[in-house]
Amino acid sequence: MLVVVRPAALVACFCILAAFSASAFAQDYTCNGCEPRWHSEAWWAMRNQEPVGARQFECKGLEWPPYPRPKCPPMTCPHIYHAEHYWPWPYLCTDRACVMDMTRAQEANGWISETTLYEYYFNADTNELTQPGKSHLRWILDYAPANYRSVWIQQVDDQAAAQQRMNNVRHVATLIAGANNVPPIQWRVAMPPSRPAIEAEAIRRKEIQTIPTPRIPLPASAAGAASTAPGVGGGGGGAPGGGAAY
Repeated sequence: MLVVVRPAALVACFCILAAFSASAFAQDYTCNGCEPRWHSEAWWAMRNQEPVGARQFECKGLEWPPYPRPKCPPMTCPHIYHAEHYWPWPYLCTDRACVMDMTRAQEANGWISETTLYEYYFNADTNELTQPGKSHLRWILDYAPANYRSVWIQQVDDQAAAQQRMNNVRHVATLIAGANNVPPIQWRVAMPPSRPAIEAEAIRRKEIQTIPTPRIPLPASAAGAASTAPGVGGGGGGAPGGGAAY
């Protein structure tokens, strides 16, 4: 009797589980403010957005682990397998994007600095571009990449002088590249990253003029000791056998 009843009970349990699974994997019936049906497409889509790794939980008034961790439900087995199988993706993509963003920001700031006409590129009396300033402007118009080809002018306090510098730069740029090829010309609040070439040359000339003579002097005490040493200088040397020579 037991042998007959036990298979019947197993069949009944299997039917119940099959019916439950069919309802669980059935079409997603959601409502406003309700969670998706367990193991439905919407439920898996919701769980896919959760972070990977261990969860933080509270036990006996303490947080386990003590450092910040997600507090959402534990990961499912397919999600654990996916995260471990493809690690470190997608975090590797995030790290690469972060490095590339910093590199692009540094590159953009470097090109802004290289395409800036600082105050030493202008004549202090006439506010016109000096010859080095015109050469630098030509380099910007001819060799700077197209996406970084903008002319920046260091901002000055005198509005009249600032307008004269802007007009002169625009005029020289028109002569070099043509009226239709003049890039944007903008003001920039900045400090020169280095000193003018004339000042650097003057400092170098002064340095060369003040270089001491490359000679090692012989101290007077060393010279006196060398002259009185035996066998050194013009004094007589000792005779063979230790006797004095007469």
